[in-house]
Amino acid sequence: MDHSKTRLSTGGTVKQLLLYFLLFLAGDLLSSIAFDLLFSLIPLRARWMYLLLRSLGALGLTWLLFWLYTTHVLGRAMADFGVTLSVRGWAAAAAVLLPAGVTAVYGSLGRWTASPIPLGEAAGTIAASLALALKAGVTEEMLFRGYMMTLVRERWSRRAAILAPSVLFACAHLIGLETFSPAGVALLVVSGSLVGIMFSLAADRGGSVGSSAVIHTVWNLVMVTDILHITTAQGAYGSPLLSVVIPWENVLLTGGDFGVEASVISAAGYGAVCCAVLLAGKKGNKPHL
Repeated sequence: MDHSKTRLSTGGTVKQLLLYFLLFLAGDLLSSIAFDLLFSLIPLRARWMYLLLRSLGALGLTWLLFWLYTTHVLGRAMADFGVTLSVRGWAAAAAVLLPAGVTAVYGSLGRWTASPIPLGEAAGTIAASLALALKAGVTEEMLFRGYMMTLVRERWSRRAAILAPSVLFACAHLIGLETFSPAGVALLVVSGSLVGIMFSLAADRGGSVGSSAVIHTVWNLVMVTDILHITTAQGAYGSPLLSVVIPWENVLLTGGDFGVEASVISAAGYGAVCCAVLLAGKKGNKPHL
């Protein structure tokens, strides 16, 4: 990224961070209102159609709001914040190996089941899941690893840029908890910060949010959407295509209230990817952020 821009004051940096966060929220909220209104007038035959269109709409609107503010208000290019489509080869490999490894561990210890869903509905679920994963993976990486990382780095340091947005990323996911327990909150903050650091390192070493976005998107596709649920018998929910029912209730293995994304098994995967990304950087992939 280009760091020749005039450095903002502390107050100015905080102001820009808040404005980009508000734009992120606005993109999701406005698209939700628009599509809820539209589909109240034009009923859809299946829930997956709504999820597909709403996710793509939120992705497009959030990108548009970011682009308008960045280029027309700040007078900067999206690339100044690392918002490009560049993806490193090691990032693509990590995107596949991370969820595959975590799934393999749980799958070897749990019980697999498949839902008897018609082929057409299964295809719709996959399409909607891909759109949902893409929306979250791209927009969250644009915000946290693009705009926030760059603004913090330009004002303070690379270390602060990697750590601060990662902790904010973890705290932002607290809203996803349906119930709060000390252990569940602690696991989410620790694991969420670690996965945030993983994404931040990928963006920093890759020189673009493209590298972190592909890891984030594939992780969400496999671990978060209705393609696969890893859960306990008591915590089963929804109608996923595939399920792995694990025979434990230990919060360290289940991830507590947030699910296996916050478990020690997933955290070990995040740590392994962090180490691999750092090694990739030492072998010549210079940071560009």
